[in-house]
Amino acid sequence: MKEDSKATGVNASALQVFKVLDVLMRHFAHGLTPGDLIKATGISGPNITRYVATLEAAGYAERIPETGRIRPSIRLAQSAIAILADMDRLSARVDEIKSRLTTR
Repeated sequence: MKEDSKATGVNASALQVFKVLDVLMRHFAHGLTPGDLIKATGISGPNITRYVATLEAAGYAERIPETGRIRPSIRLAQSAIAILADMDRLSARVDEIKSRLTTR
């Protein structure tokens, strides 16, 4: 993967961070332990620790205080809601345009 990464300009570590985030997104409510993440991703323990720390520092993951498990942060849920609201606005605009085109 590293050879392809150099040729395409893709950062292999960043791809791994997104892989961890993708797994976390499927466990929003209860989160996962580092061991769970290792099993789900096949990424080594030290790298999981580093990637989770990166996600936490960027505000995309957080620890559940009561359990210490890792979950996606509320920031991602807020982003999802913003995307849905934008799609609703877009849908309304498309409906408006359709209405104008079909009523002539």
